[in-house]
Amino acid sequence: MAQEVKTPKIAGAPEFGKWISPEESVGQRLKGKKILLTGTTKGVGHVAQELLCAHGAVVCGSGRSKGVAAAYAEELRAKGYQAYGDDCDLSDYEAVKKWVAECAERMGGIDVVINNASHPGMAPFEEMTPDVWDYGIKNELDLVYNVCNCAWPYLKEANGASIIITSSTCGLQGSNSPQTCHAAAKGACLAMARQLAAEGGPFGIRCNSVTPGLVWTEAMANIPKEMASGLVAAQTTQRAIDPIDIAYAYLFLSSDESRQITATNIAVDGGCSGATTGSMQGEIA
Repeated sequence: MAQEVKTPKIAGAPEFGKWISPEESVGQRLKGKKILLTGTTKGVGHVAQELLCAHGAVVCGSGRSKGVAAAYAEELRAKGYQAYGDDCDLSDYEAVKKWVAECAERMGGIDVVINNASHPGMAPFEEMTPDVWDYGIKNELDLVYNVCNCAWPYLKEANGASIIITSSTCGLQGSNSPQTCHAAAKGACLAMARQLAAEGGPFGIRCNSVTPGLVWTEAMANIPKEMASGLVAAQTTQRAIDPIDIAYAYLFLSSDESRQITATNIAVDGGCSGATTGSMQGEIA
């Protein structure tokens, strides 16, 4: 069995999670973790809630569609998992504050916050009205602040907490698609993650971001084939990303296996933010 190395540290430095041997990590990578996961009614959040529960966590999810998050959590509990789901408008600070407090009481604290939910305001820039802009900022940036700010006191009490903020490749680079507000909000999410890592360090709170590429969710399945072909061709892997690929990034960053990873962005994007693939073309299969 691997032995823990007694690495030096500054006197009084906080803990960011416990040392885990390879043998201990198998199948129970999140045992005892208490997780808030936003946006569990569909897509990545839907898949992630089951994955995180399967690795031993208790997970409180949220959704905007009435009763959907609760119904899904009930399905997961029927499988033997510790899962809960609530209706919550994450753009409403007071509603979030109430939801976070209820989840903390239900779970006995909060160790991990995963900001997965978002709903962009999309329009060509010359057609972007203040209403569209305000909607996008409120539902992609403000909701991250709301959840993190309300959960912060509980995270300070955890013995090695983790915040994960889901951004986007458009927060890293420009695009010819009409998404100025989306890009601005997601770029701000990247900056927020780095800043929370800095401010959270003294309390043993890590914070990282994830930038997904083209994730094939229910919504993406309805776009025109020609558009899909171009988007898929931008991935160096030449295929769209399955929601489970993002969920596995959440799993790693939630676990104590990543206890020395903070203020970092993990790109789960098929390589599109790191390599040029303009010569790769073709129709999707």
